[in-house]
Amino acid sequence: MNDETTGEGADVDPIILIGTEDSHWLLRGEEYLSAMLSGEEFYPTPVIYYQYDSLYELSMDLEEGVLIGSLWGIHPGIISRLKREEHIKEERK
Repeated sequence: MNDETTGEGADVDPIILIGTEDSHWLLRGEEYLSAMLSGEEFYPTPVIYYQYDSLYELSMDLEEGVLIGSLWGIHPGIISRLKREEHIKEERK
């Protein structure tokens, strides 16, 4: 995955987002959260986004001990901007 990142610091771990059609969360990459939200500072791209058909399927795929309520929520507008700027790589789960 690391060889897909671009720009400064290309060997950093990617940002990983997870979500359903209506809700999105940050799973990994909290150190780049502010930069990704503002779009004005470096953050590794592409952002990896795993989309699930249901919240149940998403919950069943999380590592043990990870609760959705403990993750940062990501506004749908941010997801739209990442898509528009082609900074996101989506995969359906």
